[in-house]
Amino acid sequence: MSGKYHIGLGPEHLAGNGGRGRYVLLPGDRSRAERIAEHFEDCRRITNPRGHDSHLGTLRSESGSDPVDVVAISSGMGPPSVEIIVTELLDCGARRLVRVGSSASMNPQLPPGSVVVVSGAVRDESTSDRWTPRGFPAFSHPQAVSAMAEGAVAAGLAKHTFTGLCHSKDSLFGRELGRGPMAADNQQYIEALQAAGVLATEMESSTLFVLASVASAGSVEPISRGPGVVPVQAACVLAIYGKPDSVVSQVADQRAISVACEGVIAWAARDAG
Repeated sequence: MSGKYHIGLGPEHLAGNGGRGRYVLLPGDRSRAERIAEHFEDCRRITNPRGHDSHLGTLRSESGSDPVDVVAISSGMGPPSVEIIVTELLDCGARRLVRVGSSASMNPQLPPGSVVVVSGAVRDESTSDRWTPRGFPAFSHPQAVSAMAEGAVAAGLAKHTFTGLCHSKDSLFGRELGRGPMAADNQQYIEALQAAGVLATEMESSTLFVLASVASAGSVEPISRGPGVVPVQAACVLAIYGKPDSVVSQVADQRAISVACEGVIAWAARDAG
């Protein structure tokens, strides 16, 4: 068996779904990967000395759909870690990836406990600048967004789930929480994003989206070919947290996991159809 240096996985681990590869659920927190894996059937764990343990298994809807081969693995925290983990996953054959993460609301209509299916991300980080110019958009493929929205309906969570833009940053205490001598400038920036309609703030999705776009470069197909022809698609489902370790944050976490798992089932059905 071969294995990539940081994730310890090789192409044989990402194989599945009739050649389409395993669908990857990508939380930042390794304990969330464990909670995601509780939804899997026939789950096996591959330990990793860096903490990026992999959970390989299958997902199946309550209606008895065909099983979907999946893997849950932590991306770690922040854009640089996402770049490493996602690049190695893509090298191993991953073609469908969904970030399942936490975030803070930037809109009073999204209370803690809500879920956001991200359609695109503000690139307020420098990791993705090493891949494309800053003007290049960071967006989730429309089929991926639609599949996650379908997942919210299937999970019975449509009234708690919203779709829209998020803010991806590489500074938590400075940019979001206003620490340090740039506090006034950072606050003005955040307020501008709020006024423009950005729904939530987090740290990883813009890098994921850019990597997926770059990996799909050169693939231009008419929509008549169907959704499965795009080499790489990425999605993002965010839990809107309240205070750390609060009950409402735990509820948001479980809701985001449920939406993502049901969304993966819907995604796989579209790709197979």
